[in-house]
Amino acid sequence: MFIFLAVFIIFVLILNFAIHKNNHSQENVQEQFWENERQANFTRRKDIHNLNYLTIPIEKIPQNLHTDAEKTLVRLSSDKMLNLSGITNTELKLEYGAANLDELSSYDANFTEFVSAVNTYAQELLAADQKDTAKDLLELAVSFHADAISIYTTLADLYKEAGQTGHIQDLISSAEEINTLARNIIIENLKTYLP
Repeated sequence: MFIFLAVFIIFVLILNFAIHKNNHSQENVQEQFWENERQANFTRRKDIHNLNYLTIPIEKIPQNLHTDAEKTLVRLSSDKMLNLSGITNTELKLEYGAANLDELSSYDANFTEFVSAVNTYAQELLAADQKDTAKDLLELAVSFHADAISIYTTLADLYKEAGQTGHIQDLISSAEEINTLARNIIIENLKTYLP
């Protein structure tokens, strides 16, 4: 009985120590977060005119189906886009200043809309049996480091169907450059297409 009581007391002490250590660690993480956020909010505005903005070449947008996705892509071809996937608002404010956050967020929203429209329009092109045109559009999205799994898998399907399995390794290389959580899922999906 005494041994059981001693083991129980030791267990409770170890558990109490672990909980206290975890709480202290959480407090440190939270303090660091708020310190970074405070610094970010006081970062001066920096010039963002020389950023690597993405632009859609109008000639890359097939304009023959007259769908909403096509119209969205045409509209976005005259707008600035930035792929800011994987970058937090705090990181953006620290890097470019809090005053630029809304503008940068709108460029990122344009990119997100672009990825969605490409995905939709590629499916519409495939339904209209325009595989080469769909492939070109999907390749453009990949070159912009889009992180939609379906863009990569649809393109891999087209490569496999055309007997161009060598291009799948290129897709994997492109996916490795993505800076989001989707990267590993995309890579694993693409590996299933390899011979």
